[in-house]
Amino acid sequence: MKKKAFAFDLDGTVVDSRADIVTCVNHTLKYYNLSELPFDRIVSFVGNGARVLMERVLGENLQRINLDEAVKKFREIYLEHCVDESFIFNYIEECFGRIKSKGHLLFIITNKPSPHSEKILKHFNLFGKLDGLYCQDTMKALKPDPVTIFEILERFPIEKTSFYMIGDSKVDMDFATNGGIKSIMVGYGGVIPESEFLSARADYKVKTEEELRDLILSLI
Repeated sequence: MKKKAFAFDLDGTVVDSRADIVTCVNHTLKYYNLSELPFDRIVSFVGNGARVLMERVLGENLQRINLDEAVKKFREIYLEHCVDESFIFNYIEECFGRIKSKGHLLFIITNKPSPHSEKILKHFNLFGKLDGLYCQDTMKALKPDPVTIFEILERFPIEKTSFYMIGDSKVDMDFATNGGIKSIMVGYGGVIPESEFLSARADYKVKTEEELRDLILSLI
C-alpha cells in the first residue's frame, strides 16, 4: 500500500476557535482602554496569524500602541483562554482515527504558535495522533511558503501526489499549490467569506464536515 499523508490546518478546519479568539481580542482591547469590536468584524480579520490580526484590529490606534507589545499581550491572554469555548468540528476525530488506522501520516500545519496549538490539540486528545506539528514558531517560514512541505517530503516516504493539504483559506490552497501537493478546501469553518471559498483554486472542495469525512474515506 502506498503511504499517504494528510496535513490539516488548525483553526477553521479542525477546531472552531472563533469565540475564544474574539473574546481574547476584546480583552486585549480592554487592556488598552479601547472599545470592544463585534464578533463578525474580528472574525473577518482572522486567518493570517496573530500579528496581522492585531494590526487589523488596532488600525489607527497603532500610532500610539506598539504592535509587538499588543501581539504579545494578546498571545498571553489567548494562551489562558484558548480552550474555553473552542470545539472540534464534526467527524474530525473519526477522520484522524481512520487515517492512522490505515497506516497513513497525519500532520497539523498552522500559522498559530506552538504553545497555543499544543494546548488545544492536547485538550481534545488529538496531539498524540499526529506524526508532526508545524507551527508559526517552529517553521522556517509561514504558509503559503512551501518550505515545510519540502521538509516533510524529505523526511517521510511519501510522494507529492499522495500528500493532501486540508484547509479553509486561500493561504492553505496556495501553500499546497506552491509545494506541488494536493489541496482540499473546506467551507464549513466560518472564517472566510463564501466568495473566497468559491474563487480559491483547489483539487477538491467540500462544503460540510460530512463531505470532508466522505472524501477522506474515499482517498484512504
